[in-house]
Amino acid sequence: MRTVYVAEYPAIQHRHDNGDIVTVRLKRRAGGFRVTCQGCSTEFIYRKPAPSAISHFKSPILPPIKGNWDSGDDDH
Repeated sequence: MRTVYVAEYPAIQHRHDNGDIVTVRLKRRAGGFRVTCQGCSTEFIYRKPAPSAISHFKSPILPPIKGNWDSGDDDH
């Protein structure tokens, strides 16, 4: 059985060897969200994405928009 860790929830779409696209829904089991596709014997396990370690800075291309949380100044 193949194990795939995914960051999407609650449904996972994947392709079988015959070209069919199949949707499976993750369910809470064994302390986490997981599902096994019976058609391809693949187990999908949900892992919550980790926060980015990269600092994100304001884009010089974006215009100043009220409520743009990336700009740091909301007093336009």
